[in-house]
Amino acid sequence: MTKLYMQYKVLFLFLLIANVAFGQSKKTLDQTTYNSWKSLTGESISPDGKWFGYEIKNKASYQVLLLGNQVKLDTIYRGANLQFSSDSRFSTYITTSDSTGKNRAFVLRNMLTGEVVDFKGPSFIMASFIKSSPSLLQLIRKGKVDSPVVAKPGLTKPVLVKPGLATKPTKVTSLNCLVLYNPVSKDSVVFESVMKHKYSDDYKYLMLLQKEKNLTRLSLYHIPSGQKKTVASGNINYTLATFSENTDRLAYLSESIVAKDTLYKIYIVKTKGGQILDSVSNLTKGLPLGYRLSGNEQLSFSSNGEKVYFKARPNVVKDTVIKKKALVDIWKWDNATIPPMDKRGVGMRSSDFYQYFISSRKAVQLSDTEVPYLQFPSGDDESISIAFSDLKYQRLVGIEAGKLYDSYIVDMKTGNRKLALERKYYTPKISYDKQYISWYEPADSAWYSMNTKTLEKRNLTRDIKDIFYNDELDMPMHSTHYGDAGWDSENHWFLVHSKHDLWKIDASGKNAAVCLTQEIGRKQGIVFRYIKPKKTERYIDLSKTQYFTAFQSKTKKDGYYVLKPGGIFEKLVLSDHTYGGLEVSENGTACLWRKGDFTEYPELYYSDLNFKDIKKVSITNPQQKEYNWGTSELVEWESFNKDSLQGILVKPENFDPNKKYPMVVYFYEKRSDLLHRYNPPLAIKSVVNWSYMASNGYLVFIPDVVFRTAEPGASSYDAIVSGVQSLTTRYNFIDKERIGINGHSWGGYQSAYLITKTNIFKAAVAGAIVSNMTSAYGGIRWETGQSRMFQYEHTQSRMGVTLWDNPLAYMRNSPLFGLPNIKTPVLMMHNDQDGSVPWEQGIEFFNGLRRLNKPAWMLNYKGEGHLLQKKENLEDFTRKVMGFFDYYLKDASKPDWM
Repeated sequence: MTKLYMQYKVLFLFLLIANVAFGQSKKTLDQTTYNSWKSLTGESISPDGKWFGYEIKNKASYQVLLLGNQVKLDTIYRGANLQFSSDSRFSTYITTSDSTGKNRAFVLRNMLTGEVVDFKGPSFIMASFIKSSPSLLQLIRKGKVDSPVVAKPGLTKPVLVKPGLATKPTKVTSLNCLVLYNPVSKDSVVFESVMKHKYSDDYKYLMLLQKEKNLTRLSLYHIPSGQKKTVASGNINYTLATFSENTDRLAYLSESIVAKDTLYKIYIVKTKGGQILDSVSNLTKGLPLGYRLSGNEQLSFSSNGEKVYFKARPNVVKDTVIKKKALVDIWKWDNATIPPMDKRGVGMRSSDFYQYFISSRKAVQLSDTEVPYLQFPSGDDESISIAFSDLKYQRLVGIEAGKLYDSYIVDMKTGNRKLALERKYYTPKISYDKQYISWYEPADSAWYSMNTKTLEKRNLTRDIKDIFYNDELDMPMHSTHYGDAGWDSENHWFLVHSKHDLWKIDASGKNAAVCLTQEIGRKQGIVFRYIKPKKTERYIDLSKTQYFTAFQSKTKKDGYYVLKPGGIFEKLVLSDHTYGGLEVSENGTACLWRKGDFTEYPELYYSDLNFKDIKKVSITNPQQKEYNWGTSELVEWESFNKDSLQGILVKPENFDPNKKYPMVVYFYEKRSDLLHRYNPPLAIKSVVNWSYMASNGYLVFIPDVVFRTAEPGASSYDAIVSGVQSLTTRYNFIDKERIGINGHSWGGYQSAYLITKTNIFKAAVAGAIVSNMTSAYGGIRWETGQSRMFQYEHTQSRMGVTLWDNPLAYMRNSPLFGLPNIKTPVLMMHNDQDGSVPWEQGIEFFNGLRRLNKPAWMLNYKGEGHLLQKKENLEDFTRKVMGFFDYYLKDASKPDWM
């Protein structure tokens, strides 16, 4: 027994030493990993839930498509853009021979047999399935033709017609050949010389504009029957086209040039026979004299197909006399806007909305110069809608925390409107039955409804024992909310998020409010948020299954819950991970979703809808096991201001508590919710990469910051420095003499401020610094053209007053005035095309440090903006940041550029 015991002991020691040696031999992340690290994108599930696929690629040349089911996945090199047919029998995707996209082929794959058909050649530009058919495939190939013979639609073998077989053209025009290919019968329908085309929403009709010898022909093709009808021919062109909801009508906006003037006309067509039913022109009854149709802004039908919505504008006669004018911008004190805003399109008048009644052949104006914005109605009842105007408040853009609006209720029959809400930060939404509108009222932090006929208001959330306003907002601005999900799709139940839950509230007040999430959120500290199945969804069908994200604020657990018909609300998953990308098959039998954490890439999972039969179906970065990575943990402390705060501490994977580690502190508002976020090794756009730093032997501390009005600098100090002191007191493995700081933009400001107040940081990297609030206050955010004043008075800078109300507070919070106190070496980045923070702010800070003979370096990547974009600049900045920190925090040799 003793001999056997000794053998096991020797074996155990051998394995232990081997494991330690293996751990020590893991590679460190370096710049060679940027382009090789892979990402998963393009995930898709078939309508029947049996098949799925996804792409894995990197920034170099690696690109694969994985396609199959939970039993077997095929690897298709250089595959992309996966789609499934409506019957799930077929898929299509693109393949190329190299990273340049050469030798592209569209591949049609039989999912049952694995048989593939390649549509090769550089002329192919598109392949997609037609939704109205089980498996009909649309193929488009480009060609250059002048006067080809138009192929008559009909069933032929799938030989794709080559354009250009006619006599040598005198004038070459780029046209397309459109093919509808049936993979079951292997027959095809060919349309040549296609200039433009459009499908109805149900894909039963195809509108075609084709070129013939001396004319163009507009026609309608009915896909199920194969019948094609000519709508118009001659010198035809159109800019917009739309089908009615039930596809019995088509409207298109024709374009013609008369005496160098472009004129537009709307034609309304009966789709079944192709006959033109009606038209709308500049002379249509109801259009003001001197107005003309707008060519490319709006064209749509009402839900019942009886009205057409379009836009028109006053006719502007251009000055034909060429005059040499002075190039000057005039800034007028009493103008609603300033020239930089004008150049960004702020305040520019758009065309007016109109609707055309087909039965009465009359146009009715819905918006004008005073009220330019209109929300188009949706649903069975389209008698009422909402219009908005911000014109009275444009002078306050760049001053107030947000835009202000007046809202009107519009009678869609007459165009008459009545003022409903005045000077509100939030625009209302209208119920499905059009009886109520809803909006958030900052004055009393509550949600309201209004009867659209009587204009009677009702406070919807006053009597509900829950929090509907953002109680953690620390900016000196109006009250904000947690968002609404919208209205139900039947009556006038309004669905609104509280801090944790989702409530269903009767806008009329007749029925008691119902918590759809059963108040689990409030009781367990879980934030539930409704997942829209479609981004365009306006009304919610509660008779169908609905899904929710779930996030537990205290623990950072993440997951999904489900609301089933009948009001059953159940947990699907909640764990110490991040979840995302939930995609449910059309038949509701299976789903795809992503799960990851700090150490594992967000991989793809396939499961049933109850998350019971789960299978991991991707491994994106198997090479990660070869590298020393990192771990993340949640830390808590009390700030100098007695606030209870959280943060993240990132450690190297091969962490040894008996060693001393340098630490870099990064911050931006609150980041502790990102505890489980995966951080792929990427070159630095602005701030350090957490995984990269950990792999290179650094600790990274990411503290949350809460702010007090007029004290953004002191608030930062209280939160960040207290966090650093708490950790260094608690953990001996942090080297107190080797702590760096890193921030960008608002974080750059905080970094600059902190090093004027403390010497605990041995090196600072700060980007896009606001160094002088007194000069930045009156500047311009060039990306929007707006004044920067709102940022200081109401939002992120949190001063709460104008510069003239409290100039000393602006100076007290400006790092520039504390430069003599700085003893920390600073590396700055501020680029000359920064549209968010004027780069002169960085110059002020650098020149001040230079004048005071303090060590500072400033990088200007010429032509770059607020964040770096160019690959060479990203990699160069990463080298410089790492070299700077390594020099000051690791005693590495001094980089040459320093």
